[in-house]
Amino acid sequence: MILDQEKFRCPDCGFGELHTGDAELNCAVCGAGFPISRKRPILLSHDNPLFNIDDYTTAVPPPNDRRVLRRILPSPSLNLSAPKILKDMHRLLREKEGARVLVVGGGGQRVWLSPMLTGGASQIRMIYSDIDTRADVDLFCDAHNLPFFDESFDAVITTAVMEHVLYPEQVAAEIARVLKIGGLLYSELPFMQQVHEGAYDFTRYTLSGHRRLFNQFREIEVGLVAGPATALVWSIENFILAFFGERRARNVMKALTRVAFGWIKYFDHLLKDRPQAMDGASCTFFFGRKSDTPVSDAEIIRAYVGEKHLSHV
Repeated sequence: MILDQEKFRCPDCGFGELHTGDAELNCAVCGAGFPISRKRPILLSHDNPLFNIDDYTTAVPPPNDRRVLRRILPSPSLNLSAPKILKDMHRLLREKEGARVLVVGGGGQRVWLSPMLTGGASQIRMIYSDIDTRADVDLFCDAHNLPFFDESFDAVITTAVMEHVLYPEQVAAEIARVLKIGGLLYSELPFMQQVHEGAYDFTRYTLSGHRRLFNQFREIEVGLVAGPATALVWSIENFILAFFGERRARNVMKALTRVAFGWIKYFDHLLKDRPQAMDGASCTFFFGRKSDTPVSDAEIIRAYVGEKHLSHV
């Protein structure tokens, strides 16, 4: 259980270690208490402006039928990068004794991510975190204020998370802080996608923007998660949904649209290695190592891999 194996940093004072009490974790420095719900610590600062600790102590998981419906409904997207990159990450991590991996924004990924990344390697330990009360995680926390001490992890995985946070640069800095020098980062971020999480959907990134967000990391590999074909499917779906406001009608039209047009996304298999496809990507990935010196903006601009080349000087 995570409570028996993990050292947590106090989200309130930012440096005290938390100790397990009868029903909560307590900071050894400032005395703040953090409750535990279903064996999952709720490590949110008491002055968090958006998320209240009490909402997590009373939250119940959503009904299973919603998850079944989500599995049955075709996805508008595909993922061309995760199987390969996670295999590479597994190869690098299994060389480390007791490697630790933090998943920021774990959602429901545990069921497929742990088998894919660990591959039966018991020395790789996965820790799942999220702010969503419905997520299958080991702890609840805000990515702007990760409750871990500096250089605690050998790798961090964050997929389709940074577009949903208020201050992406702050979250990127927190991810870098909790990673060891040389630690691995795998990040996926959407570019050409419509709103997909309502009011909690703030930002989109080109590949260059994605690369600069994590300028504390040296690049191992970057590329497409999904390309222009997937972006087209997203656009068709949202064009049709723009005519419907009632939830049931929208769900029906979403299902029909994905069945009718979802096949288009497979053209991305033909486009994934074409530089011109990067400029219209639906989603990009960044795989890198934490460096002791940041990558310069000039170096990031020189590393642009699309086809729309332009010089201002």
